[in-house]
Amino acid sequence: MSQEIPTDLPEMPREAAPGAAAGAAPSLSEVDQRSASRMLRVLVIFGWGMAAVVVVSALLGIGTPLSNTLAFCWFAALTLLLLLWSKLTLQWHRGVAVTMLCLVIVRWAVAWLYADAADAMVGVVTGLLYAPLLVAVTTLIWDRVSPYIGVSTGLIMGVIAFLGSAREALSSIHLNDWRIAPLILCVYGLFSWLLRIWVQERDALRQTTERAERLRKAANTDTLTGIANRRVAERTLGVFAAGQRRYAVMMIDIDHFKSVNDQHGHDTGDRILQCIAEALQGRMRVQDTVARWGGEEFLVIVESVTRDEAASIAESLRALVEQGTAAILKTTISIGVAHSDVGQGVDHILKRADEGLYAAKNSGRNKVVTV
Repeated sequence: MSQEIPTDLPEMPREAAPGAAAGAAPSLSEVDQRSASRMLRVLVIFGWGMAAVVVVSALLGIGTPLSNTLAFCWFAALTLLLLLWSKLTLQWHRGVAVTMLCLVIVRWAVAWLYADAADAMVGVVTGLLYAPLLVAVTTLIWDRVSPYIGVSTGLIMGVIAFLGSAREALSSIHLNDWRIAPLILCVYGLFSWLLRIWVQERDALRQTTERAERLRKAANTDTLTGIANRRVAERTLGVFAAGQRRYAVMMIDIDHFKSVNDQHGHDTGDRILQCIAEALQGRMRVQDTVARWGGEEFLVIVESVTRDEAASIAESLRALVEQGTAAILKTTISIGVAHSDVGQGVDHILKRADEGLYAAKNSGRNKVVTV
C-alpha cells in the first residue's frame, strides 16, 4: 500500500504531556490558598515554640498560674496539630485558621474582662500580635468571605476592649481608656478592607489570565477536531527551519471525503474528521505536531527521525486510520512524506510533501509515498 516503506514499524515512545499527571495548572486563588496553608504551618510552629518557652519557664517557677495554664493548653493542642498536619486537607486548614483566631480572641477577652494587670498585658499583646497574622492567613484561605472574618474580628475585639476598659484593675497599665476600642475596630476594618482590595485584584488578574489562555487556545486550536490548527503548524515549521533541525512532514488527505459528505451527510463527515484527528494525536509523541491543515487535510510534523522512520510512522498512521474509522464509516487516507534537508525552506518541504500526497492519490489512494 506504500512506496519506499520498510516493513518493520518502530513503536513511537509515548511521553506524557507536562503537568498531565498532576492535572490542570492551579489558579491564582488555589496558589494563594496553598501559600496560606504553608504560612499557617509556620505560624503554628512559631506559636508552638513560644508556648514551649512559657512551659519551660513555668517548670522553673516563673510566670503567673493563668499564663502558665494557657501555655500548657496551647503547647498540647499545637503539638497534636503538628503531628497530624501532613494528613490535613485544605478544609481542615481553614478550620484550624479560624479556630486559632477564635482562641486568640478568647485570650483577648480573658485579658480584658478577667485577668489581673500582669496577665492582662500578656493577653492584650498576644491578641495584637497574632490576630493580624491570622486574619491575613484566613483572607488567603477563605478568599471571598475573608472581609467578614476580618471585620467580625475587629468588631468583637473592639467591643471586648470597650467593656474591659471600664475595669479599674487595668488602670495601672493604662488600658482603662474607651478610645482603645474604636481604634481597634477601625484599624481591623481598614486592614480587612485593604486585604479585600488585594484579593479582588488577584481575582481580576486570575480572570484575565484565564481569559487570555482561552483566547490563546482558541487561536491555536481547530474548533471541530480539538487539535492544533494551520497557524500552529506553520509556526512549528518556521522554528524547525530556522534551527536547521532534522524533521519530517506528512501531508495527509482523506480519500473520497466529498463522497462521504454527499452520501452520508456532513455530520458523518465531521465525525470522521474527529475520529482521524484523535487517532493521529494518540499515535504521535507529545513533542510532535498534529494539525488540521484545512478541509480534509492534516499535517503531521515529526521531530528527530530518519527518512525510513518517517515512512514507517506514516504507514502505521495509514493503517491505524483505516482500522479506527470502521466503527463509523471505513475511511482511508493518502500520505505524502518529505524529510528535511539542512538549509531547506518551509515552502520547499511543504511542496515536496504535497507532491508525495499527489503521487499517492494518483497511484490508487490509501497509500504512503515518500519523496
